[in-house]
Amino acid sequence: MKEGVALSQLADILPPPPPGGPDWFVVVGIGLACLVAVIALLWFIKKRHAPRTVSSSREARQKLAALHSAWQSHTVSDREAAYRLATLLRLGLALPQLDALERPPMVEDDKAWRETLQQLHTLRYRQQAGLTLSSHCFEHAKRWLTVAHRRIR
Repeated sequence: MKEGVALSQLADILPPPPPGGPDWFVVVGIGLACLVAVIALLWFIKKRHAPRTVSSSREARQKLAALHSAWQSHTVSDREAAYRLATLLRLGLALPQLDALERPPMVEDDKAWRETLQQLHTLRYRQQAGLTLSSHCFEHAKRWLTVAHRRIR
């Protein structure tokens, strides 16, 4: 075959695009994926650090009443009641942890706060016979959860 004929047959084939230009679909796709990831991360951080809602203090007060009646009927031991009461206080007052030195703003009596936490701590972490939970702990917890519920509303 002659050279001219071969070149005329190749004339209808388009050459590939010149190298160096970005593929815009890939760039836009990566940008959208990054945007979605940032939005999801911000939503997760906001959801994680959001203050407790009214329902948490209300729910804690309801569970406190059930716990108090179970403790009075001796279906729950003093130690188990101390664990549950500490958890209800921490969640109902929206505290990261219970600290005797830093009382939450809804607690007006610093002495009652320290005594309650000391009693809960003693019951939870010491294996001594004869330790009992005081009904004053339940009364204080109910008052503090009620004040927390009013402040949130």
